[in-house]
Amino acid sequence: MKLKAFILFFCISLNSAAQNQLFLVDLILIKYLPEYGTNEKFSTPSIKKPKQITFLAEFPYPELRVNTESFNLDYLFKDLFMSVKIDEDSDPISSKEEALSDEKLIPILEEKKSIFEIDSAREFSMSSEVTKIARSRDFRVIGTKSWFQEIKSRKEAEYIFLDSKFFKGTRIFGFLQLYKERFLHFSSNLYLSELDPTAEWDENFISGRNVFDEEIILNLFEDKNQKVLYEIQHSKKFRSGELHYVDHPKFGMLIKLTKAQKEISSPDNGLTKN
Repeated sequence: MKLKAFILFFCISLNSAAQNQLFLVDLILIKYLPEYGTNEKFSTPSIKKPKQITFLAEFPYPELRVNTESFNLDYLFKDLFMSVKIDEDSDPISSKEEALSDEKLIPILEEKKSIFEIDSAREFSMSSEVTKIARSRDFRVIGTKSWFQEIKSRKEAEYIFLDSKFFKGTRIFGFLQLYKERFLHFSSNLYLSELDPTAEWDENFISGRNVFDEEIILNLFEDKNQKVLYEIQHSKKFRSGELHYVDHPKFGMLIKLTKAQKEISSPDNGLTKN
């Protein structure tokens, strides 16, 4: 009897751990640039707000203070240059690339950092996609986001507020829910607005909390002179490591989830990966 109870408890624990797997979330918000004539008509969106909202937080880095010094340091012109010998037979880049190709890098959530926290100093894992989009004449990157979070069941999953702020007169904002049933799923409700001096929105507040349990109250239309033009509602199941595009004739989003691990302190004060 005890053995059956232990097996049941063990299975429940495994199921709970699987549901709360840690993932790195990366996304790119983009605008479609060509303005071709079309017979398709878009109605003015009405903002749909979920009841419980989770806000992303910025990891707090200390401000750097730079003391300016006089540029005249009494150096001779020749002292500003250094002779460097280059060995043509060596290839320092190839050895590094080979080392990286030998193992699949797993994103690590550092101990001092938290889920739902944007780390602006960490290298964006979808930077190559951003570069490709920037070279295209058809798309413009409006913003990027990257954070860690645990993926829960649909009933427990958070609605995350996304906001690119204004970039070249365009803003993409809205809500994203990531959850797991049999497969990973995401559900998004995004809006595109553009600066318009003739438009003026009334105050529209949303409220929620961040990972530090701080209450946040935000006016969606703090910049009143904007016009909400388009809306995307999109839901889809997908797998870890897959790149998905949320499509609309005017704007969209690229999103990817990658399995991640936490970094914890060991008894000897060293850091280990869990």
